[in-house]
Amino acid sequence: MIKKVLEKFRNAGENDKIVYKNVLGAFLVKGCALFVTLYTLPSYIKFFNNDEVLGLWFTILSLLNWILNFDLGIGNGLRNHLSTAISLGNKEDVKRYISSAYISIGAIVTVLSVIFPFVIYKVDLNNLLSIEKIEISPKALYITAVIVFVGVMVQFWLKLINSVLYALQKSSVNNFLVLCTNVMILVVAVVFPSGTNDRNIIVMAIVHAVAVALPLIVATVSVFAKKLRYAIPRIKYFSKEHGKKVLSLGGIFFFIQIAYMIIMSTNEFLITKTSGNADVVDYQAYYKLFSLASTVFALALTPLWSVITKAKAENNIGWIKSTYKKFMLLGGVFCIGECGLVVLMEPLMKIWLGADSLPEISYLSGIMCALLGCAMIMNGVFSNIANGTGELKVQAICFGVGAVLKVPLSYLLVSILGSWNGVVLANIICMGIYCIIQPISLIKYFKNNLSS
Repeated sequence: MIKKVLEKFRNAGENDKIVYKNVLGAFLVKGCALFVTLYTLPSYIKFFNNDEVLGLWFTILSLLNWILNFDLGIGNGLRNHLSTAISLGNKEDVKRYISSAYISIGAIVTVLSVIFPFVIYKVDLNNLLSIEKIEISPKALYITAVIVFVGVMVQFWLKLINSVLYALQKSSVNNFLVLCTNVMILVVAVVFPSGTNDRNIIVMAIVHAVAVALPLIVATVSVFAKKLRYAIPRIKYFSKEHGKKVLSLGGIFFFIQIAYMIIMSTNEFLITKTSGNADVVDYQAYYKLFSLASTVFALALTPLWSVITKAKAENNIGWIKSTYKKFMLLGGVFCIGECGLVVLMEPLMKIWLGADSLPEISYLSGIMCALLGCAMIMNGVFSNIANGTGELKVQAICFGVGAVLKVPLSYLLVSILGSWNGVVLANIICMGIYCIIQPISLIKYFKNNLSS
Protein backbone atom coordinates (compact mmCIF):
# COMPACT_ATOMS: atom_id res chain seq x y z
CA MET A 1 0.00 0.00 0.00
CA ILE A 2 2.86 2.35 0.87
CA LYS A 3 4.48 1.63 -2.50
CA LYS A 4 1.22 2.47 -4.28
CA VAL A 5 0.92 5.76 -2.35
CA LEU A 6 4.53 6.72 -3.17
CA GLU A 7 4.03 5.80 -6.83
CA LYS A 8 0.88 7.91 -7.00
CA PHE A 9 2.74 10.83 -5.45
CA ARG A 10 5.61 10.55 -7.96
CA ASN A 11 3.17 10.53 -10.86
CA ALA A 12 1.06 13.41 -9.53
CA GLY A 13 1.04 16.83 -11.18
CA GLU A 14 2.86 19.83 -9.69
CA ASN A 15 -0.25 21.31 -8.05
CA ASP A 16 -1.27 17.95 -6.58
CA LYS A 17 2.22 17.51 -5.11
CA ILE A 18 2.01 20.94 -3.47
CA VAL A 19 -1.32 19.99 -1.91
CA TYR A 20 -0.08 16.57 -0.72
CA LYS A 21 3.12 17.94 0.83
CA ASN A 22 1.39 20.75 2.68
CA VAL A 23 -1.51 18.56 3.83
CA LEU A 24 0.96 16.04 5.27
CA GLY A 25 2.87 18.84 6.98
CA ALA A 26 -0.38 20.29 8.31
CA PHE A 27 -1.50 16.99 9.81
CA LEU A 28 1.87 16.37 11.44
CA VAL A 29 2.37 19.86 12.82
CA LYS A 30 -1.05 21.37 13.36
CA GLY A 31 -2.36 18.00 14.49
CA CYS A 32 0.02 18.32 17.43
CA ALA A 33 -1.16 21.91 17.93
CA LEU A 34 -4.74 20.67 18.07
CA PHE A 35 -4.00 18.26 20.91
CA VAL A 36 -2.07 20.98 22.73
CA THR A 37 -5.13 23.24 22.41
CA LEU A 38 -7.38 20.53 23.86
CA TYR A 39 -5.12 20.23 26.91
CA THR A 40 -5.09 24.01 27.27
CA LEU A 41 -8.77 24.22 28.38
CA PRO A 42 -8.38 22.07 31.52
CA SER A 43 -5.11 23.90 32.23
CA TYR A 44 -6.91 27.23 31.90
CA ILE A 45 -9.59 26.00 34.33
CA LYS A 46 -6.95 25.16 36.95
CA PHE A 47 -4.92 28.34 36.33
CA PHE A 48 -7.82 30.80 36.61
CA ASN A 49 -9.72 28.75 39.23
CA ASN A 50 -12.79 30.94 38.61
CA ASP A 51 -15.36 30.31 35.86
CA GLU A 52 -16.41 33.97 35.72
CA VAL A 53 -12.84 35.15 35.09
CA LEU A 54 -12.11 32.30 32.68
CA GLY A 55 -15.32 33.11 30.78
CA LEU A 56 -14.13 36.73 30.64
CA TRP A 57 -10.76 35.59 29.19
CA PHE A 58 -12.50 33.54 26.50
CA THR A 59 -14.62 36.59 25.65
CA ILE A 60 -11.46 38.73 25.39
CA LEU A 61 -9.90 36.12 23.09
CA SER A 62 -12.98 36.24 20.85
CA LEU A 63 -12.66 40.03 20.74
CA LEU A 64 -9.03 39.55 19.64
CA ASN A 65 -10.30 37.63 16.65
CA TRP A 66 -12.63 40.51 15.85
CA ILE A 67 -9.79 43.03 15.82
CA LEU A 68 -7.53 40.77 13.74
CA ASN A 69 -10.08 40.93 10.94
CA PHE A 70 -9.65 44.69 10.60
CA ASP A 71 -6.66 44.56 8.25
CA LEU A 72 -8.76 45.99 5.39
CA GLY A 73 -8.34 42.60 3.70
CA ILE A 74 -4.72 43.53 2.91
CA GLY A 75 -3.41 40.13 4.05
CA ASN A 76 -5.73 38.17 1.76
CA GLY A 77 -5.30 40.62 -1.10
CA LEU A 78 -1.52 40.22 -0.75
CA ARG A 79 -1.89 36.43 -0.67
CA ASN A 80 -3.75 36.27 -4.00
CA HIS A 81 -1.67 38.84 -5.90
CA LEU A 82 1.61 37.49 -4.51
CA SER A 83 0.69 33.90 -5.44
CA THR A 84 0.13 35.00 -9.03
CA ALA A 85 3.32 37.11 -9.19
CA ILE A 86 5.48 34.28 -7.81
CA SER A 87 3.82 31.76 -10.14
CA LEU A 88 4.67 33.99 -13.12
CA GLY A 89 8.22 34.71 -11.86
CA ASN A 90 7.64 38.50 -11.67
CA LYS A 91 10.15 39.60 -8.99
CA GLU A 92 9.43 43.30 -9.43
CA ASP A 93 5.75 42.76 -8.58
CA VAL A 94 6.72 40.54 -5.66
CA LYS A 95 8.86 43.32 -4.15
CA ARG A 96 6.21 45.99 -4.65
CA TYR A 97 3.28 43.94 -3.35
CA ILE A 98 5.17 42.98 -0.19
CA SER A 99 6.48 46.48 0.58
CA SER A 100 3.11 48.12 -0.15
CA ALA A 101 1.30 45.71 2.19
CA TYR A 102 3.81 45.98 5.06
CA ILE A 103 3.97 49.79 4.92
CA SER A 104 0.17 50.15 4.74
CA ILE A 105 -0.42 47.86 7.72
CA GLY A 106 2.50 49.40 9.63
CA ALA A 107 0.97 52.87 9.38
CA ILE A 108 -2.42 51.62 10.63
CA VAL A 109 -0.83 49.71 13.54
CA THR A 110 1.25 52.68 14.72
CA VAL A 111 -1.68 55.11 14.79
CA LEU A 112 -4.08 52.71 16.55
CA SER A 113 -1.50 51.62 19.16
CA VAL A 114 -0.91 55.24 20.16
CA ILE A 115 -4.55 56.35 20.45
CA PHE A 116 -6.13 53.20 21.97
CA PRO A 117 -4.95 53.65 25.61
CA PHE A 118 -6.46 57.15 25.67
CA VAL A 119 -9.74 56.14 24.01
CA ILE A 120 -10.35 53.13 26.28
CA TYR A 121 -9.44 54.94 29.52
CA LYS A 122 -12.94 56.33 30.14
CA VAL A 123 -14.83 53.18 29.09
CA ASP A 124 -16.49 51.11 31.84
CA LEU A 125 -14.95 47.80 30.80
CA ASN A 126 -16.53 45.89 33.70
CA ASN A 127 -19.99 46.84 32.51
CA LEU A 128 -19.12 46.23 28.85
CA LEU A 129 -17.80 42.73 29.58
CA SER A 130 -20.39 41.90 32.26
CA ILE A 131 -17.87 41.22 35.04
CA GLU A 132 -18.28 42.49 38.62
CA LYS A 133 -15.60 44.80 40.02
CA ILE A 134 -15.23 42.43 42.97
CA GLU A 135 -14.08 39.74 40.52
CA ILE A 136 -11.74 41.90 38.39
CA SER A 137 -10.75 45.46 39.32
CA PRO A 138 -11.22 48.23 36.72
CA LYS A 139 -7.47 48.95 36.83
CA ALA A 140 -6.54 45.33 36.08
CA LEU A 141 -9.09 45.15 33.29
CA TYR A 142 -7.73 48.38 31.76
CA ILE A 143 -4.12 47.10 31.92
CA THR A 144 -5.22 43.80 30.37
CA ALA A 145 -7.09 45.59 27.58
CA VAL A 146 -4.07 47.75 26.69
CA ILE A 147 -1.65 44.79 26.72
CA VAL A 148 -4.01 42.68 24.63
CA PHE A 149 -4.67 45.45 22.12
CA VAL A 150 -1.03 46.41 21.62
CA GLY A 151 -0.17 42.71 21.32
CA VAL A 152 -2.85 42.29 18.69
CA MET A 153 -1.59 45.33 16.78
CA VAL A 154 1.91 43.86 16.66
CA GLN A 155 0.44 40.53 15.54
CA PHE A 156 -1.69 42.44 13.05
CA TRP A 157 1.49 43.60 11.29
CA LEU A 158 3.66 40.52 11.79
CA LYS A 159 1.06 38.06 10.54
CA LEU A 160 1.52 39.36 7.01
CA ILE A 161 4.26 36.72 6.91
CA ASN A 162 1.44 34.15 6.93
CA SER A 163 0.20 35.50 3.58
CA VAL A 164 3.75 35.45 2.20
CA LEU A 165 4.22 31.83 3.28
CA TYR A 166 0.88 30.85 1.73
CA ALA A 167 1.95 32.48 -1.54
CA LEU A 168 5.22 30.52 -1.37
CA GLN A 169 3.12 27.32 -1.00
CA LYS A 170 4.59 26.85 2.51
CA SER A 171 1.32 26.68 4.44
CA SER A 172 2.63 23.92 6.74
CA VAL A 173 5.11 26.46 8.19
CA ASN A 174 2.17 28.59 9.32
CA ASN A 175 0.83 25.54 11.13
CA PHE A 176 4.18 25.12 12.90
CA LEU A 177 3.96 28.75 14.10
CA VAL A 178 0.54 28.00 15.61
CA LEU A 179 2.00 24.95 17.36
CA CYS A 180 4.79 27.05 18.89
CA THR A 181 2.27 29.61 20.18
CA ASN A 182 -0.02 26.96 21.68
CA VAL A 183 2.86 25.15 23.39
CA MET A 184 4.14 28.35 25.02
CA ILE A 185 0.67 29.26 26.32
CA LEU A 186 0.09 25.71 27.63
CA VAL A 187 3.46 25.60 29.42
CA VAL A 188 2.74 28.85 31.26
CA ALA A 189 -0.81 27.75 32.17
CA VAL A 190 0.57 24.49 33.61
CA VAL A 191 3.77 25.73 35.27
CA PHE A 192 2.96 29.30 36.38
CA PRO A 193 1.32 29.38 39.83
CA SER A 194 -2.22 30.75 40.07
CA GLY A 195 -2.63 33.99 42.00
CA THR A 196 -5.35 36.60 42.39
CA ASN A 197 -7.89 37.13 39.61
CA ASP A 198 -6.26 40.46 38.68
CA ARG A 199 -2.79 38.94 38.51
CA ASN A 200 -3.92 35.89 36.56
CA ILE A 201 -5.62 37.78 33.77
CA ILE A 202 -2.74 40.29 33.37
CA VAL A 203 -0.18 37.46 33.27
CA MET A 204 -2.18 35.58 30.64
CA ALA A 205 -2.52 38.76 28.52
CA ILE A 206 1.28 39.21 28.53
CA VAL A 207 1.91 35.52 27.79
CA HIS A 208 -0.57 35.49 24.92
CA ALA A 209 0.96 38.62 23.32
CA VAL A 210 4.51 37.25 23.52
CA ALA A 211 3.57 33.69 22.49
CA VAL A 212 1.84 34.90 19.33
CA ALA A 213 4.43 37.50 18.30
CA LEU A 214 7.67 35.56 18.88
CA PRO A 215 7.16 32.77 16.28
CA LEU A 216 6.01 35.35 13.71
CA ILE A 217 9.17 37.41 14.25
CA VAL A 218 11.40 34.36 13.79
CA ALA A 219 9.51 33.34 10.62
CA THR A 220 9.71 36.86 9.17
CA VAL A 221 13.48 37.10 9.71
CA SER A 222 13.99 33.61 8.27
CA VAL A 223 11.95 34.18 5.08
CA PHE A 224 13.45 37.57 4.23
CA ALA A 225 16.99 36.44 5.08
CA LYS A 226 16.78 33.52 2.62
CA LYS A 227 13.96 32.85 0.14
CA LEU A 228 12.85 36.48 -0.40
CA ARG A 229 16.03 38.37 0.40
CA TYR A 230 15.51 40.45 -2.75
CA ALA A 231 12.04 41.50 -1.54
CA ILE A 232 12.79 42.78 1.98
CA PRO A 233 10.15 45.49 2.64
CA ARG A 234 11.53 48.95 1.82
CA ILE A 235 9.92 52.35 1.41
CA LYS A 236 11.43 52.70 -2.08
CA TYR A 237 9.45 49.66 -3.24
CA PHE A 238 6.15 51.10 -2.05
CA SER A 239 3.80 51.56 -5.00
CA LYS A 240 0.42 53.25 -5.01
CA GLU A 241 -0.61 51.13 -7.98
CA HIS A 242 0.28 47.85 -6.27
CA GLY A 243 -1.19 49.07 -2.99
CA LYS A 244 -4.42 49.94 -4.80
CA LYS A 245 -4.57 46.46 -6.37
CA VAL A 246 -4.09 44.81 -2.99
CA LEU A 247 -6.69 47.08 -1.40
CA SER A 248 -9.25 46.73 -4.20
CA LEU A 249 -9.27 42.94 -3.89
CA GLY A 250 -8.64 43.28 -0.18
CA GLY A 251 -11.69 45.52 0.22
CA ILE A 252 -14.00 42.67 -0.79
CA PHE A 253 -12.09 40.28 1.44
CA PHE A 254 -12.37 42.84 4.25
CA PHE A 255 -16.15 43.01 3.98
CA ILE A 256 -16.34 39.20 3.92
CA GLN A 257 -14.00 38.97 6.92
CA ILE A 258 -16.07 41.40 8.97
CA ALA A 259 -19.35 39.69 8.07
CA TYR A 260 -17.88 36.25 8.83
CA MET A 261 -16.45 37.57 12.08
CA ILE A 262 -19.89 38.79 13.19
CA ILE A 263 -21.36 35.37 12.41
CA MET A 264 -18.61 33.17 13.90
CA SER A 265 -16.74 35.24 16.50
CA THR A 266 -19.58 36.80 18.49
CA ASN A 267 -20.83 33.65 20.21
CA GLU A 268 -18.87 34.16 23.43
CA PHE A 269 -19.90 37.81 23.67
CA LEU A 270 -23.57 37.05 22.98
CA ILE A 271 -23.59 34.18 25.48
CA THR A 272 -22.05 36.51 28.06
CA LYS A 273 -24.80 39.06 27.42
CA THR A 274 -27.70 36.57 27.34
CA SER A 275 -26.60 33.86 29.81
CA GLY A 276 -23.52 35.05 31.73
CA ASN A 277 -19.75 34.48 31.69
CA ALA A 278 -19.96 31.07 33.39
CA ASP A 279 -21.98 29.65 30.48
CA VAL A 280 -19.17 30.65 28.11
CA VAL A 281 -17.02 27.95 29.74
CA ASP A 282 -19.72 25.30 29.06
CA TYR A 283 -20.04 26.52 25.47
CA GLN A 284 -16.26 26.35 25.03
CA ALA A 285 -16.21 22.71 26.21
CA TYR A 286 -18.84 21.70 23.64
CA TYR A 287 -17.43 23.91 20.89
CA LYS A 288 -13.85 22.66 21.25
CA LEU A 289 -15.00 19.03 21.16
CA PHE A 290 -17.29 19.42 18.15
CA SER A 291 -14.97 21.73 16.26
CA LEU A 292 -12.39 18.93 16.40
CA ALA A 293 -13.53 17.39 13.09
CA SER A 294 -13.71 20.77 11.32
CA THR A 295 -10.28 21.72 12.69
CA VAL A 296 -8.75 18.47 11.46
CA PHE A 297 -10.48 18.94 8.10
CA ALA A 298 -9.13 22.48 7.92
CA LEU A 299 -5.63 20.98 8.02
CA ALA A 300 -6.29 19.36 4.64
CA LEU A 301 -7.66 22.66 3.31
CA THR A 302 -4.67 24.73 4.47
CA PRO A 303 -2.74 24.82 1.15
CA LEU A 304 -5.82 24.77 -1.09
CA TRP A 305 -6.55 28.50 -1.50
CA SER A 306 -3.12 29.52 -2.80
CA VAL A 307 -2.79 26.45 -5.04
CA ILE A 308 -6.20 27.25 -6.55
CA THR A 309 -4.96 30.81 -7.28
CA LYS A 310 -1.86 29.33 -8.90
CA ALA A 311 -3.97 26.91 -10.98
CA LYS A 312 -6.24 29.74 -12.12
CA ALA A 313 -3.21 31.78 -13.23
CA GLU A 314 -2.23 28.72 -15.29
CA ASN A 315 -5.81 28.44 -16.61
CA ASN A 316 -6.05 24.92 -15.17
CA ILE A 317 -9.79 25.04 -14.39
CA GLY A 318 -10.23 21.28 -14.91
CA TRP A 319 -7.83 20.58 -12.03
CA ILE A 320 -9.72 23.04 -9.79
CA LYS A 321 -13.04 21.28 -10.52
CA SER A 322 -11.54 17.85 -9.87
CA THR A 323 -10.02 19.03 -6.59
CA TYR A 324 -13.34 20.58 -5.55
CA LYS A 325 -15.13 17.22 -6.02
CA LYS A 326 -12.48 15.38 -3.98
CA PHE A 327 -12.74 17.79 -1.06
CA MET A 328 -16.56 17.74 -1.16
CA LEU A 329 -16.44 13.96 -0.74
CA LEU A 330 -13.87 14.25 2.06
CA GLY A 331 -16.01 16.91 3.74
CA GLY A 332 -19.00 14.56 3.72
CA VAL A 333 -16.94 11.91 5.53
CA PHE A 334 -15.96 14.43 8.22
CA CYS A 335 -19.59 15.50 8.65
CA ILE A 336 -20.47 11.86 9.41
CA GLY A 337 -17.69 11.98 12.01
CA GLU A 338 -19.34 15.04 13.61
CA CYS A 339 -22.57 13.08 14.05
CA GLY A 340 -20.65 10.20 15.65
CA LEU A 341 -19.20 12.56 18.26
CA VAL A 342 -22.71 13.21 19.66
CA VAL A 343 -22.92 9.59 20.78
CA LEU A 344 -19.41 9.62 22.27
CA MET A 345 -19.35 13.11 23.79
CA GLU A 346 -20.05 12.14 27.43
CA PRO A 347 -17.19 9.61 27.83
CA LEU A 348 -14.87 11.82 25.77
CA MET A 349 -15.57 14.85 27.99
CA LYS A 350 -14.98 12.78 31.14
CA ILE A 351 -11.59 11.68 29.83
CA TRP A 352 -10.70 15.14 28.52
CA LEU A 353 -11.88 17.46 31.32
CA GLY A 354 -12.19 15.10 34.28
CA ALA A 355 -15.20 14.63 36.56
CA ASP A 356 -14.61 17.84 38.55
CA SER A 357 -14.66 20.15 35.49
CA LEU A 358 -17.33 18.29 33.49
CA PRO A 359 -20.16 20.55 32.24
CA GLU A 360 -23.78 19.41 32.42
CA ILE A 361 -24.22 16.90 29.59
CA SER A 362 -26.88 18.04 27.11
CA TYR A 363 -27.53 16.14 23.91
CA LEU A 364 -29.33 19.19 22.51
CA SER A 365 -26.09 21.18 22.93
CA GLY A 366 -24.16 18.30 21.35
CA ILE A 367 -26.46 18.15 18.31
CA MET A 368 -26.34 21.94 17.88
CA CYS A 369 -22.55 22.05 18.01
CA ALA A 370 -22.28 19.04 15.67
CA LEU A 371 -24.47 20.82 13.09
CA LEU A 372 -22.34 23.95 13.47
CA GLY A 373 -19.24 21.79 12.92
CA CYS A 374 -20.76 20.40 9.70
CA ALA A 375 -21.51 23.92 8.47
CA MET A 376 -17.89 24.94 9.20
CA ILE A 377 -16.57 21.91 7.29
CA MET A 378 -18.58 22.61 4.15
CA ASN A 379 -17.92 26.34 4.39
CA GLY A 380 -14.20 25.53 4.38
CA VAL A 381 -14.47 23.76 1.01
CA PHE A 382 -16.67 26.40 -0.63
CA SER A 383 -14.76 29.45 0.63
CA ASN A 384 -11.29 28.11 -0.24
CA ILE A 385 -12.35 27.41 -3.83
CA ALA A 386 -14.15 30.75 -4.15
CA ASN A 387 -11.28 32.71 -2.55
CA GLY A 388 -8.68 31.04 -4.76
CA THR A 389 -10.62 31.79 -7.95
CA GLY A 390 -11.52 35.31 -6.82
CA GLU A 391 -15.27 34.57 -7.10
CA LEU A 392 -16.26 36.52 -3.98
CA LYS A 393 -19.69 37.99 -4.77
CA VAL A 394 -21.77 35.13 -3.31
CA GLN A 395 -19.69 35.12 -0.11
CA ALA A 396 -20.11 38.86 0.30
CA ILE A 397 -23.91 38.70 -0.11
CA CYS A 398 -24.53 35.56 1.98
CA PHE A 399 -22.23 36.50 4.84
CA GLY A 400 -23.59 40.06 4.74
CA VAL A 401 -27.15 38.77 5.21
CA GLY A 402 -25.97 36.36 7.92
CA ALA A 403 -24.18 39.16 9.78
CA VAL A 404 -27.33 41.30 9.82
CA LEU A 405 -29.39 38.39 11.16
CA LYS A 406 -26.94 37.02 13.75
CA VAL A 407 -27.49 39.28 16.77
CA PRO A 408 -31.33 39.71 16.69
CA LEU A 409 -31.76 36.04 15.77
CA SER A 410 -29.55 35.00 18.71
CA TYR A 411 -31.60 37.00 21.24
CA LEU A 412 -34.84 35.62 19.78
CA LEU A 413 -33.70 31.99 19.83
CA VAL A 414 -32.18 32.26 23.33
CA SER A 415 -35.54 33.51 24.60
CA ILE A 416 -37.31 30.61 22.88
CA LEU A 417 -34.89 27.83 23.89
CA GLY A 418 -34.02 29.31 27.27
CA SER A 419 -30.28 28.64 26.96
CA TRP A 420 -27.09 29.52 25.09
CA ASN A 421 -28.06 26.90 22.49
CA GLY A 422 -30.06 29.70 20.85
CA VAL A 423 -26.82 31.51 19.95
CA VAL A 424 -25.43 28.34 18.34
CA LEU A 425 -28.67 27.74 16.38
CA ALA A 426 -28.52 31.32 15.08
CA ASN A 427 -24.94 30.60 13.99
CA ILE A 428 -26.05 27.47 12.11
CA ILE A 429 -28.81 29.35 10.28
CA CYS A 430 -26.51 32.22 9.26
CA MET A 431 -23.82 29.81 8.01
CA GLY A 432 -26.42 27.63 6.31
CA ILE A 433 -27.42 30.44 3.93
CA TYR A 434 -23.94 30.43 2.40
CA CYS A 435 -23.61 26.63 2.39
CA ILE A 436 -26.78 26.35 0.27
CA ILE A 437 -26.09 29.10 -2.29
CA GLN A 438 -22.30 28.94 -2.85
CA PRO A 439 -22.18 25.41 -4.39
CA ILE A 440 -24.80 26.48 -6.97
CA SER A 441 -22.57 29.42 -7.95
CA LEU A 442 -19.45 27.22 -8.17
CA ILE A 443 -21.18 24.74 -10.49
CA LYS A 444 -22.08 27.68 -12.76
CA TYR A 445 -18.46 28.95 -12.62
CA PHE A 446 -17.02 25.59 -13.70
CA LYS A 447 -19.58 25.23 -16.50
CA ASN A 448 -18.83 28.68 -17.93
CA ASN A 449 -15.03 28.45 -17.72
CA LEU A 450 -14.60 24.88 -18.90
CA SER A 451 -16.76 25.52 -21.98
CA SER A 452 -15.00 28.79 -22.90
